[in-house]
Amino acid sequence: MDKLKTILTLIAGMLIAFVVLAGIGLIYNFLFYLVLLGIICFASLIAYRFLRGANPGQLSAPNPKRELKKVERILDEYKRKRDG
Repeated sequence: MDKLKTILTLIAGMLIAFVVLAGIGLIYNFLFYLVLLGIICFASLIAYRFLRGANPGQLSAPNPKRELKKVERILDEYKRKRDG
């Protein structure tokens, strides 16, 4: 009876070890595919930003120095009209 009990205990221990290793394998596969999906998403984001061009949908910002010169020119014209 002791031999049978020992054999059954060994078989149960082996089955538990197989279940634990299978669980570790499933977790490893899940993490592997998660990392793979992350790499694909990161690469697609970089490709999207590279291919879409520079700032689509935004208006070009005016050059502040140019705008200041324009305002100064308009003020000079008003002064000339007022004085002359």
